[in-house]
Amino acid sequence: MEALRAPGKTYSYSRSHRLIEIAAIAGLFVLLGLVAWRVMRGVTTWGQSLGVLAIVTAGYFLTDFISGFFHWAGDSLGSETMPILGAHFVKPFRFHHVDQKDITRHDFVETNGNNCIISILPLLHVAIFMPRTPGVFFYYGALVFSVALFTFGTNQFHKWAHCDLEQLHPIVRGLQRTGLILSPEHHKTHHTAPFETYYCITHGMLNPLLARAKFFRHAEKIVALFAPDFLYLDERHKFHAARSASLTSTASPR
Repeated sequence: MEALRAPGKTYSYSRSHRLIEIAAIAGLFVLLGLVAWRVMRGVTTWGQSLGVLAIVTAGYFLTDFISGFFHWAGDSLGSETMPILGAHFVKPFRFHHVDQKDITRHDFVETNGNNCIISILPLLHVAIFMPRTPGVFFYYGALVFSVALFTFGTNQFHKWAHCDLEQLHPIVRGLQRTGLILSPEHHKTHHTAPFETYYCITHGMLNPLLARAKFFRHAEKIVALFAPDFLYLDERHKFHAARSASLTSTASPR
């Protein structure tokens, strides 16, 4: 997998955050292994095994939705000058549209560290309290395991979707072609004007469904009703123009 790394960039953030990311990645791997072991020890029948498989599959799709929701929020809500979230959440999403290849110059830690920080606390409470035998909390633990696992993979899949083909291992390209992880061809839609669809970046299978349902457009309308100044400027202009056109149409004589 050495060929997956693009040379020429070192991390440009604080050393203390870098250490937190490394600790979070190591801790997440330990917790994933522990919860996986408990799940395998806990299931004793084919029915329970199929139940866990169904839960893990549900987590695979839930993670895709979560990735899309946070991607939409980063693109569409708030400002880069917001305290804490502005610099660490909003700005990376906005900058990604300016330099799509920047993510390919991140090393493994910078690519995946923040997602591990987010996932480690939910997985920690599962590792501590997960029962030994199947029940509601047992299957909930399997769901949290699945979401944590695929959340860990999401930024890596996103990075691979922006890499040049010669940088990718054949196994990665194979997974992209099958649609099991985000492919460059699928993700290209998000980076095509007007840049307001196909936000999901784990595997993207939910993107066509959410686009047809206009899920994120409805979400923006809700935000516009209650906190219009929280919408990103471009989105705000769009809603103001639509509102003006609607008022003009209503006022016009029939």
